[in-house]
Amino acid sequence: MLILFEEELLRNKEVYFNNLDSITLNDLYPRWRDEYAVQHYSIRGFRDNCNHLEKRILPIFGDVKIREIKKVDIIFFVNELQKNNKRRDGNAGTLAPSTVHNIYKAFSSIMSVALDWEIIENNPCKDIPLPKLKYKEGKAYSQNQIVTLFDRLRKKASPERRLLVELAIVSAARQGELVALEEKHLNPSNNTILIEQALVNVKGDGIVLKETKGKRKRIISIPPNIMSNLVTLAAVKRYQLEEAGDEREWKESNFLFSNEFGKPYRPDSISQWWERFMKRNTDLETIRFHDLRHTSATLLIHEGEHPKVIQARLGHSSITTTMNTYGHLLEETDQRASSHFDKLFNKKD
Repeated sequence: MLILFEEELLRNKEVYFNNLDSITLNDLYPRWRDEYAVQHYSIRGFRDNCNHLEKRILPIFGDVKIREIKKVDIIFFVNELQKNNKRRDGNAGTLAPSTVHNIYKAFSSIMSVALDWEIIENNPCKDIPLPKLKYKEGKAYSQNQIVTLFDRLRKKASPERRLLVELAIVSAARQGELVALEEKHLNPSNNTILIEQALVNVKGDGIVLKETKGKRKRIISIPPNIMSNLVTLAAVKRYQLEEAGDEREWKESNFLFSNEFGKPYRPDSISQWWERFMKRNTDLETIRFHDLRHTSATLLIHEGEHPKVIQARLGHSSITTTMNTYGHLLEETDQRASSHFDKLFNKKD
């Protein structure tokens, strides 16, 4: 039996690791890709992580035995990424901190799997110093600007587009999540919507339906009037799909924001329409459609809502992301709250 097993190992080198000491990163990569990454990452996440490994990491560490990769090697690698002329787009300058973080995460992912599979005893990618991320502050409309926006939408946009914008503001959902909403995600009994999927444009594959970012589902409360309009829209879509018959597209889904044949809006088409709407309404401050998400968060902050509630509505993986993005606004709100106590000490005897 031992002889037969040894013969099987020799015949199936691609199936078994028969010498853990000699496994290189090149040996592990296809196993990580096919047995782990394809199951644990979204379509875009899988593509990006594979790209970082194939283009950035394997050319340097591919032939190195995994057990010989040390923490100092990772530190030097990350430091090297931050030097000039490391970009691959032909532009001068350094890689964005977020890009360095993403390359590091891909490296850490494959080494974490090596640890889980007991190929190594420690992950050398743990606690590596990384460049500080820069969080771009998005623009946001004030309450008065939103009133003006709604007035322009009523006069110059279709009811469906108007509802999409209103929902973006009250839900803080990403545009890919908004256009992926189906009737099954509506709960009129308690005025909530379930965010569990998104439409993304994947290069080579077109528009693809996937799970939400980080595979995090969330339930969001919305105003009753918005829910009522969504329910009405769902009824309209059901009728349109019945009329479409065999010409119906995306037969497995009933998207709320779609054409009469059930084909959903492309996420990028929403941004393009929004840009045209902005140009036709020059009295409105020009912001991106994505900034409606920032608008939603900003309004909640100014109303004194708890950061954890805001984190949940935005779908952030941690409160750290919320604080890094909106910490300056939360600090302003906290200062205003503190000023209320001045009255206790400024009263005249």
